[in-house]
Amino acid sequence: MGLWSAGTAYFFMAPVYSFRVSNSRDLAALALYGTVGLVLARTTPNSRRPVRDGPDRPKHQSPPVPRADIRRVLADLTSSSELGERLKERQIEVEPSNLDNFRCSYADAVRVLSHVLAAVLIEPQLRRVSFHVSSRPGVALLFVNAHRSWPSPLQQTIMIGKRDEDCSRAVFHGWPSHLSATWFDNTYARIYQVSFQVEKPHG
Repeated sequence: MGLWSAGTAYFFMAPVYSFRVSNSRDLAALALYGTVGLVLARTTPNSRRPVRDGPDRPKHQSPPVPRADIRRVLADLTSSSELGERLKERQIEVEPSNLDNFRCSYADAVRVLSHVLAAVLIEPQLRRVSFHVSSRPGVALLFVNAHRSWPSPLQQTIMIGKRDEDCSRAVFHGWPSHLSATWFDNTYARIYQVSFQVEKPHG
């Protein structure tokens, strides 16, 4: 609005080509021009105004995290890591056959497998490591079985899973809030139960 008023005084009011206003009538005209400019400025849409999210505009959603096949991550860890070398040195068999179709983020797979395998390697009588998977509403479950005796004795009932409240809590530092673990012992093996909270799809 300041440029509008200045331009009016400079080009159209006596003395021409000067910013000086000579009489009171010109002052009134200048005020009128300024008012018109202000009205136009308020009623003209501003195309440069940033568009903000509103109730009718969908909010930006971050892309989903790629999900990895945990069986492949296990194969990488056992073939090319210090944990794999320790398992081979002790001739401990790792059986991944029951990991089919279990997928999670690559970071979670590396974190869980490396921490739990390091924990089971503390067991001096460890003979074999096996896995099985399950689920409950909103949670994917990974069971890591550290066998001290293999094969398991026949014609005996062996507990392969328990409720979290009936287990001891396994503490692994650095795990995010959507991961947790418990463990129990069934005499023949120590069982780690890892819970992956499943992210709900965006609606």
